[in-house]
Amino acid sequence: MRPRLMSMRIAVAFGLAGVLSVGVGLPGSATAAEASVVASAQATIGGYPVWAHFSNPRANGGRDYTIHNELRRLIGAAPAGSTIKGTIHSISIDSIADALVSAQTRGVTVMVVIDGKNESSTDPSIATIKRLANHRFCRNGSGGRSCISTSADGDMHTKMFTFTATTDPNGVSRANVSWFGSANMTYATGPDASNNAITVYGDAALTTGLNANFSDMWSQRHYAGNDYYDAASGRGYYQATAADAYASPEAVGQTDTIATRINDMTPNANCRLRIGMAAVTAGRPALVQLVKDFRADGCRVWMTIGSDATGGIAMSQGVYNELLAAGAAIRRMDDIHDKFFLAYGLYGTTYQHRVYTGAQNWTQDALSENDELFVKMGPESESTHPLYDAYYAHFNDSYNVGVTCTVATFPCR
Repeated sequence: MRPRLMSMRIAVAFGLAGVLSVGVGLPGSATAAEASVVASAQATIGGYPVWAHFSNPRANGGRDYTIHNELRRLIGAAPAGSTIKGTIHSISIDSIADALVSAQTRGVTVMVVIDGKNESSTDPSIATIKRLANHRFCRNGSGGRSCISTSADGDMHTKMFTFTATTDPNGVSRANVSWFGSANMTYATGPDASNNAITVYGDAALTTGLNANFSDMWSQRHYAGNDYYDAASGRGYYQATAADAYASPEAVGQTDTIATRINDMTPNANCRLRIGMAAVTAGRPALVQLVKDFRADGCRVWMTIGSDATGGIAMSQGVYNELLAAGAAIRRMDDIHDKFFLAYGLYGTTYQHRVYTGAQNWTQDALSENDELFVKMGPESESTHPLYDAYYAHFNDSYNVGVTCTVATFPCR
């Protein structure tokens, strides 16, 4: 039976830079590992206000609307004359579709791109989305559902919204607002799964970059060899103060956008790497090698991975065996839809706390076949790191109650 937790939220201060909201269990209602459930957190990254929101359905009766309520609030607070641009992989939550149409009705310019598989859906939310004057269902010439990718298996998998104007959770008017994360606008991979989302306020360079990516999706621009991300040409990545963003697809056989970013950290015995991921396949050998190299240099590594359709871990057996042999601690947990890396370690000459998030799974199609977004948040200091603390708590919400995996127990049911 699922332990039941109270729905109340209390604020716990982490220094002066942020507030963490957590759920509090009634005495005897949950194990010690489940006593603290993170819901949201506030931080300042590079001088810009940042909020993180999390869903933990296991601790909220099987469904947690925290992320989707916040997105709906952002949409609802956009004033007439402003612009909202959004990317939707899948949608069945009517309230999000309704909020977008309501924004259009009150004079907001609303533009959305949607993975093409949704176009024939009879779900009422799709009928509502079709009422938007500026909506586009993406399909490519190979039969894929992506906007930029030309792969027959390509998806438009990015989950991102930008706002020229809205308010923050405290009601303060803000410009240049960027929202991104792992949650879809459907129940199964939205409020019914563990997810995370970040909103950055005021970083114009970040919003401009994400809007450039949106424009390429809206225009369905394609590139030879499916090579959208290209560091030499400056295409497919967007550098800002609060965060840097990297967009897929990238041609097969080039770099791995995630491995290259995390490799900025110098591994040693003080290094800590935590990975929350829906699915892991053998298609990202650079990531497997990075974790093995980090372990060889003394870095501690923990992983919480989602379940597949059979109830086993959503990880290729070869990768599973390699990572366990390298000393990574792996646990399986149902309904994980997160895609984040949480790192503490040496960057250059200083120790930093870093959050890496977005929509990319640890899979080959996420790197080379889908339209995806991977985000490297700006650093937090060794002394003050509320964003890192929130993701640390969110990671433990699943890891502390997950099934411990060993080589002998694959697929770790």
